[in-house]
Amino acid sequence: GTSEEDCLWEPCSPAQYLDQESGCQDCPADQWSTGGNTVSCTNCPEWKGVEPGQGTSEEDCAWKPCSPAQYLDADTGCQNCPADQWSTGGRTVSCTNCPEWKGVEPGQGTSEEDCAWKPCSSAQYLDQESGCQECPADQWSTGGNMTSCNNCPDGKGVEPGQGTSQEDCVLMT
Repeated sequence: GTSEEDCLWEPCSPAQYLDQESGCQDCPADQWSTGGNTVSCTNCPEWKGVEPGQGTSEEDCAWKPCSPAQYLDADTGCQNCPADQWSTGGRTVSCTNCPEWKGVEPGQGTSEEDCAWKPCSSAQYLDQESGCQECPADQWSTGGNMTSCNNCPDGKGVEPGQGTSQEDCVLMT
């Protein structure tokens, strides 16, 4: 060459691109390059990423960590945990079941503490330690999140676990 303009840049290494002003530069985060004389890097697919200067092909792009209440599906990326399951996120591949009788809405459980007691059936009350319990004899409940059962009126009663309303209380003989 007879002048500086005749000089060519050396081919860049993989994970780099050629900047005509300053030469080879590392690809930014979430981009990759095969190197050579390419003047820009290629974006990783959505929800995937790679560290700066580390992406030499699309295969180097890995799923990004999931948010809490999600799990990582190898084919589709981050998915919400189903109902009654929780996850701290990251790269966990499954969600954890809530304890028995507890639940959480889909995509809302970020820790076991998010699992709340499920509503009790009629004739039951909610014990905060052990969950739904049958109402004792001569008591009734409409269920839900009631923490105690209602007493039948004086002189009336009902079998244990059978009182779903005050109308179930009958005269005792």
